[in-house]
Amino acid sequence: MTNEEYKAALEQERADRNARTKYIVREDGDAFQLLRRNGAGMGWGVTRYASRETADLAAAFLNRLKEDEA
Repeated sequence: MTNEEYKAALEQERADRNARTKYIVREDGDAFQLLRRNGAGMGWGVTRYASRETADLAAAFLNRLKEDEA
């Protein structure tokens, strides 16, 4: 495997990991639920926020952190 092929394989693995999990926000009555969704589309609640802006900020931060770790 050449260096270029190795770099391409690492980049593909990083992209695949990032595609699997995503943090999203859904309205839940009078609050906003932060959900973690896996590659199969199944999701589970992480926490609830009173404002949409805070929930969106948390989701954006967690998604960015996930990308940086990959």
